[in-house]
Amino acid sequence: MQSDDLFLRKMRGPSSRPPPSPGPLSSAGGGGARGGGPSPPPSPGLGGAPPMQRSSSEATLGPGGGGAGASNPPRARAHSHEEPGGPGGGSPLARRFRDPLVLLGLGGEGEAEGGPDSFPRPPWAPFVAHYDVQSLLFDPTEAPPAPPDPPGTSGASAAHLGPEEPPSPGGGDEDALVLSCPRFCCETGGEQEEGLAPPRDPPGPGHLPNAAVAVLEEPPAGSRPPHAIEHSDAGADYYRKYFYGKEHQNFLGEDERLGPVAVSLRREEKEGPAPQYLHRIILRTSQLRALRGSVLEEALPPGARPPGSRGVPPRKLLELLVPGLGAQALRLAGPSPAVPDTLLKLDEQGLSFQRKVGVLYCRGGQASEEEMYNNEAAGPAFAEFLALLGTRVRLRGFQHYRAQLDTKTDSTGTHSLYTTYHGYEVMFHVSTMLPFTPSNPQQLLRKRHIGNDIVTIIFQEPGARPFSPRAIRSHFQHVFIVVRVHEPCTPHTSYSVAVTRSEDTPLFGPPLAPGQRFPRGAGLRDFLLAKAINGENAAGRGGRLGAMAARTRHQYLQELARAHATGPPLAALPRGLPALGGRRRAGGGGGGGAAGALVWGARARAPGGPEVPCLLGVAAERLVLAAPHPGVLFSAACRDVLGWAFADGGLELFYGAGDCVGLRLPHGAAPQPLADPTPDLLLPHRSPPPHSDTVSGCPPPSVPPPIPTSPLTPRLLPPPQGASPDAGGSVPPPEAGAPPGPSLRHSLGKRECPP
Repeated sequence: MQSDDLFLRKMRGPSSRPPPSPGPLSSAGGGGARGGGPSPPPSPGLGGAPPMQRSSSEATLGPGGGGAGASNPPRARAHSHEEPGGPGGGSPLARRFRDPLVLLGLGGEGEAEGGPDSFPRPPWAPFVAHYDVQSLLFDPTEAPPAPPDPPGTSGASAAHLGPEEPPSPGGGDEDALVLSCPRFCCETGGEQEEGLAPPRDPPGPGHLPNAAVAVLEEPPAGSRPPHAIEHSDAGADYYRKYFYGKEHQNFLGEDERLGPVAVSLRREEKEGPAPQYLHRIILRTSQLRALRGSVLEEALPPGARPPGSRGVPPRKLLELLVPGLGAQALRLAGPSPAVPDTLLKLDEQGLSFQRKVGVLYCRGGQASEEEMYNNEAAGPAFAEFLALLGTRVRLRGFQHYRAQLDTKTDSTGTHSLYTTYHGYEVMFHVSTMLPFTPSNPQQLLRKRHIGNDIVTIIFQEPGARPFSPRAIRSHFQHVFIVVRVHEPCTPHTSYSVAVTRSEDTPLFGPPLAPGQRFPRGAGLRDFLLAKAINGENAAGRGGRLGAMAARTRHQYLQELARAHATGPPLAALPRGLPALGGRRRAGGGGGGGAAGALVWGARARAPGGPEVPCLLGVAAERLVLAAPHPGVLFSAACRDVLGWAFADGGLELFYGAGDCVGLRLPHGAAPQPLADPTPDLLLPHRSPPPHSDTVSGCPPPSVPPPIPTSPLTPRLLPPPQGASPDAGGSVPPPEAGAPPGPSLRHSLGKRECPP
């Protein structure tokens, strides 16, 4: 969507089209004439910046902003845009003559989908504010996770499909903890998450891993654990928070392309001096991601809002928000309470705060599954480790999470190990606490529980042989955390840790440092609990476990549509159902705009790295760059943004301790303010009105005059209230030659006018 002033700038801007007849071009002189002068010096950020260009002109800006006095060497001949072999044949100028959309700043050949310079095109409308990261990455046409190939092989069983490989790096001697094997990845220390931010070893205080970024509409609640919870669908409670038990509509059906579909819609009235209406939506398909978001009614096209107060018709709203959805196949769900109950269960299918973790005891000289299962009792070193890991509890009469253990007749043992970690309940299946059968070398009563756990801790005494997943036969054990004790039962006891995981399980934290040893204490406990919880979360998103979850989801949606899609079809519903026009007020203060993150297709790169297509999401608290695989590539709290500089047709964003990331948006896709969304971090670049503050329209603060800067100088944020003028000046207004594309707001929040 383009704003009107963008076309005005294009109409008023000086034209730089080459004349139709060949001949030398004379240098333009005088006040403010533009020319093709020498390029400005490279930017200090991402390896140099070519001359900036306005979207209304092809003239380049020199270091002085293209002002008077720029001397330009004459060109011998102006090549026509029709000459493919001329110098302009591959230039942006020639592209603008070949493609009128490029001339208007609306895209072009290089930005076509699938091209070498392509930008992602989200399948939903640009004015949808997304509740969480997984909604930002939702694509209704994406196929659900596929079952393992060959069928019936997953987890540790897949390690037997090929010959054993050499030991993992750093593990070629008797001190190695793990061995490499087919279909598994080893972590022995130093692994870094994939992304655009520079590696940190160890991560700085307050650093939030990319895999831990989830909800974007609301700030994180409660205290942060010592190690962040990753790969968790923390936004799965969206239906419970904003729909369940409240006035809303559910629509069910089976789309020809998407299969069974369930849509939930709700209309809220936001508090404030003027009434504002917010439409919330959830779109569910068979894939594990769902669209969860909202849109302000005033941000919709004018034709979508009929006169009156009954709201936008549901079909029109869905056609605007998700154009590819076959709305004609949807019907209003019946009034049965089973519909919201089933949808709630479906949405929170992967949201669980109860975990079961297996623990195997490996004595010195042992390595096989049978040897570990046949250790009848725990040795002193293992008992010391268990006391550190959790609390020994009596199973009979136990009232908390029991993880399929018998709490009535002691058939699964008399005691077990239990603990909690920041809202999570963890029950351990400890091999030496489960029943031992002397006549059964396979110890099926023990393997029945540990063999069905996704995460297993292998405790090794000194002298144990390196562990390999080939020693285990199980379709469900995907992650093995190997812990070896050094100098057990002494004041100098320490532990080494390594991880081996199935190849379809993404990397998860907390990270291991090379050669790291943990002293006995709470630090090791917190690390292992976070590692086990994150490992199960990561394993559940792909491979066999992901395919099972997608199949269950498909069956739920299909049965729901066939049993409860009894209402009128969506096409026959009246304009604006009364329920959609409900007057229930949404929480939060007055004013403001749609909650969540607004999203645009972009290309980003780390310093010295290649550009990658991704989605840019800007919310009130956080800025994220994400791609379907591997997910979040970069995230930063808005308060951590230091400044920015225009470079290479885009901008460099400086954050944290001075790190930067390059960002480029497609021509003509400059972010547009939609009913003043969140903190307006990205808006069309405009000059402030005279005698007013750039952000809020308040009188300007009394600060020294701004220091002139070039277009490539990072623009720093204004000093905090009460800071001395020496701490930093106010942000200067944009230069006359600044491009009208994306630019960051001078402040990340709105200031209030002084009394």
